[in-house]
Amino acid sequence: MLNLIGSEFDVANLVHAVLADCEHRRRAVPEDLAKAMEANARRKLATARLAFDEAGGDPAYWTTVEDEVLHTALPQYVEIAERQNRLERASYDVWRHGDLLARATFTLIGLTVGGIIVKVPFIPIFIDAFAFFLAICGWFYPDLKKLFYDFRYTRRLNAILAEAIQFQRRSSMQFVTMQSLNRMIGKL
Repeated sequence: MLNLIGSEFDVANLVHAVLADCEHRRRAVPEDLAKAMEANARRKLATARLAFDEAGGDPAYWTTVEDEVLHTALPQYVEIAERQNRLERASYDVWRHGDLLARATFTLIGLTVGGIIVKVPFIPIFIDAFAFFLAICGWFYPDLKKLFYDFRYTRRLNAILAEAIQFQRRSSMQFVTMQSLNRMIGKL
């Protein structure tokens, strides 16, 4: 599979375009995210298909692209997007949605745990400020939890894109190998 039209129609670029569009609309979908994202992906692919056909692209290549986007990348995206939507709507499962009272409580817990850790003789912490460090971490706990889940979500999105890039490379190598083989057979 070789894309002779241009890199804008590479599998990885189209997966990126579809997922970026889906991600743009993800938070607005109240229910049945899978159906809404598939409709969105098909709409985005239809637009790209018009440009692809206008440039004289190979229909067999486009079939491979659609299959990769709709049957490989999109189901992976929907799985992680549903979890992210649930977490965002539940304020990342933080007690009281991380309001002022919750932050004050987390701070007090951090200060208490830090003080106990500093005073216990068998834990080698010699800096009394460690308790204040845990108190600060307690205050920012809701933000740290959100940051953790958002980072993990972004990392998974990037893994889907990396997989699409690998697919494009494998497919291009397969085409080149078959082309080389055909040339060798033709010389015999």
